Amino acid sequence: MMRLQILVLLLLTKLTYTTSFVLNPSSVTTWRYSRYSFLNGKSSNGDDVDDDAEKFDLSSRDWRAFRAKLVMGESQATAAATKTDNVSEEDDLDGIGSLFGVTAGSISSSSFDPDQWAYESGKVIEQGAVILGGVEQDYGFGLRQQYFHKAAILVLDHQEATFTKGIILNRPTEITLPDTLNNIRWKVWFGGDVQGLDSTKPDIICLHSLDTPPVTEVSTTVLRDIQWTSFHQAKKLVHAGHAKPSDFWVFCGYAGWGPGQLLGELDRQSWYMVATDSQTLLQEMARLATTVDARDAGLDTWTMLMKLIGREKLALEETGTFDDYMLKEWARENLLPKILPTSSAVIATERQEEIKLMDPMKELRARISSMQNQGKTEDTSSDFTPGHIVRASSQERSPYLLQSQELHKSVVLIISDDALCTVGVVLNRPAAKGLDIRIKASAGDRVVTLPLRYGGQYTVKGQEPLLWLHNSDILRQAKIGSPVGKDGFEQGIWKCTASDVTKAVKGGLASPTDFVVVSGVSLWPKKGLQGELLPQLRKDVMEGKFVDVDPKHTKALWSELTKQEVLSASNLDVSLTRANAVWDAAVGGHAPNRPPESADTPRKDEDDALRETEPVLIGGLGEGFDEEDHSLVYNTDVKVRELSDKALRTWLATFLLGKPSL
Repeated sequence: MMRLQILVLLLLTKLTYTTSFVLNPSSVTTWRYSRYSFLNGKSSNGDDVDDDAEKFDLSSRDWRAFRAKLVMGESQATAAATKTDNVSEEDDLDGIGSLFGVTAGSISSSSFDPDQWAYESGKVIEQGAVILGGVEQDYGFGLRQQYFHKAAILVLDHQEATFTKGIILNRPTEITLPDTLNNIRWKVWFGGDVQGLDSTKPDIICLHSLDTPPVTEVSTTVLRDIQWTSFHQAKKLVHAGHAKPSDFWVFCGYAGWGPGQLLGELDRQSWYMVATDSQTLLQEMARLATTVDARDAGLDTWTMLMKLIGREKLALEETGTFDDYMLKEWARENLLPKILPTSSAVIATERQEEIKLMDPMKELRARISSMQNQGKTEDTSSDFTPGHIVRASSQERSPYLLQSQELHKSVVLIISDDALCTVGVVLNRPAAKGLDIRIKASAGDRVVTLPLRYGGQYTVKGQEPLLWLHNSDILRQAKIGSPVGKDGFEQGIWKCTASDVTKAVKGGLASPTDFVVVSGVSLWPKKGLQGELLPQLRKDVMEGKFVDVDPKHTKALWSELTKQEVLSASNLDVSLTRANAVWDAAVGGHAPNRPPESADTPRKDEDDALRETEPVLIGGLGEGFDEEDHSLVYNTDVKVRELSDKALRTWLATFLLGKPSL
């Protein structure tokens, strides 16, 4: 009975405690409270409360620090109660004791510094909170939006019914923005994917901790000691002598969530909500600004905050993962200075320079458009007419590591080409579905299952959803179907219909395994955002992303294609090996009239609009930042080539099998 009374008292104390700190702190100057006085031998009638009471002045502190102190007191009291009571789980028949167990997200420190603290706040979304990237969800950020992996996002604004806006704090870059007013350059941080580094209308804000009137008058408070102002205002403040450039952190872009979206992602464990003090954040950003390489992607910041909220074990277990390496590769690709064509070095105005920095392709599109307007570029063909086969290149760093991983080590057949786009199908990506073909025979019927192949993420309106292909001399002679291409491709791959397949199999002209069936297509557009000519596949070949396959290799790669089977969890690795065998069969491929040694090097197009130019470093902090082994992920011994293979495997497991953890 005594134990039950103590537990009930603890429950009542906790409820009172919780009710107290949700009151509006702005209406109170000083609070006095007693931390579970009964645990220290105090009575509950208040006789000795003053001996254990503490004062907390809310007039000059972040009111969330008061809440942090309550949470810490609760954690310590709970631990003390558990230790003193020493009741086993079997004896806890009423279950009340389990309500007060110390959770993984509680504050683990034994002492409280009123100026530095952090704790996991559950699903409390509020301005000034930090959103930490989760690592327990089914689908991580390794394949898509790598910048969100282990991100630390400061909430700038939260309106539950409309929008939540935050900036990523731990993605410093080596990119700089020009400031013609002060004749300086400002280091930029990647703040998020909305109106970010690649946008023609970037959203740029500056965080700071200044408290002088000229600064605060043009700033918005996020939490105690942290405010933000616009890039325009920051430049004016520096010019007027009210601040120094080093007083600001410049963020380009932000992360945004619609109504209820973030809460839903919290339910899926995509994030952890954290409350922490401003000094912890300011000190960490100062460290990132001066001592951290952008290619490290701020992973240490995430680990530090995870430790502060009591999740150190999980943080250590999730170190050196596939998603970590993909994030580092994303940082290498996006957070280092841009390499632009020579003519981009001449910039007329500050705004033009900002746009050039954010959009490296703008110059190329403008040059092509200009030549097109002058009548120098009339041809909209891509040099890759139907019937051509292209093969993803074997560069050390795969061009399809961070996106479109399905194209890594792919073999693609071009099936159509017009003024708008080039259309192709990936041949060596069997999916987890098959098509059964029943063959009648005197000895009994038998069923042959053909793997349905993933050809791409698009479908062509008005056309059959499945594309049947064959590469049989007998079927060509029997006129089963028609060639995919013309003008030299009559002896190449042919397309046909399901009826053609049935006819050929019934007539004994072919076996079901002589055919390949594909669902979906891949597209390469030929027009830019402003309608200018920009043949994407031609550009990809010039950049070495794809190479031509000589028609003489078609027979060998087709032979490997017919060995592939329906994809399953048990044969994933075998399927990858066979897919790579198709790719290897075309390894010596090259376009007609080109030497074999050019197979894996970018083609030199004679069109002046696409001719390579000498690169010029734009927006950097200096050269020499990339002197390490390019074949390895930065600061690791992981080979990028192997990481690319792992990314393809993860893509197959995630999108074709629906098992990302496989």
